[in-house]
Amino acid sequence: MADASPDRETTNTDLATMERRIAELEQALGEERQGRLRVLADFENYRRRIDREAGAARRAGKSDVLRPLLDILDNLDRALAAGSTDLAFLHGVEAIRGQIGRTLKDLGAEPVPGVGAPFDPRIHEAVGTVPASAQPPDTVVAEVRRGFFLDGEVLRPAQVLVARSPTGGGHGGNDQIPMANS
Repeated sequence: MADASPDRETTNTDLATMERRIAELEQALGEERQGRLRVLADFENYRRRIDREAGAARRAGKSDVLRPLLDILDNLDRALAAGSTDLAFLHGVEAIRGQIGRTLKDLGAEPVPGVGAPFDPRIHEAVGTVPASAQPPDTVVAEVRRGFFLDGEVLRPAQVLVARSPTGGGHGGNDQIPMANS
C-alpha cells in the first residue's frame, strides 16, 4: 500500500500540470481566434477603403475626360446659334452635338437647372444681374454657360444672369449675389 500513495501523488501532480497546460492552450487558442478576427476585420476595412478609393479615382477620371467635352459642346452650341447657309454643314454640327450630348448623358452627366430656377450658389456662378421684370428676384434669367452634374456632384457650375429686385437687389437691398459659404 505504501507504493500506491506515491503513484497517486504523481497522478495528481500530472493532472494539475495537464489542467494548467489545457488552460494555457485554451487561452492561447482564444487569443489566436481574437487575432484572426482582428485580421479579418482589418482586411474588410482595407477592402472597403480600396473600393471607395477606386470609385473616387473612377469619378475623377470621368471628370477629367468630360470637362473638355463640355467645352466642345459649348463651341458646337455657339456654331449652331450662329447658323449657316450650308445645310449639310449645319446638320453635321447638329449630329456631332447630339452625339456628344448622348455620350455625356451615358457617362452620368446631367445638366444643372437653368433659366427659371432659383439661384443656388452651390450650382450656379452668377456672372451678372439684370432688373427683375417677368421673373422674381434671385431667379436665373439667362444661362451664359450650361452647368453639369456628374454622379450627383457639380462637374461644372452654370454661369448665369440673375434677376435682382428693381429697388437694388434681392438680398437685403444690395446687388451682391450670395456666395456658396454665406
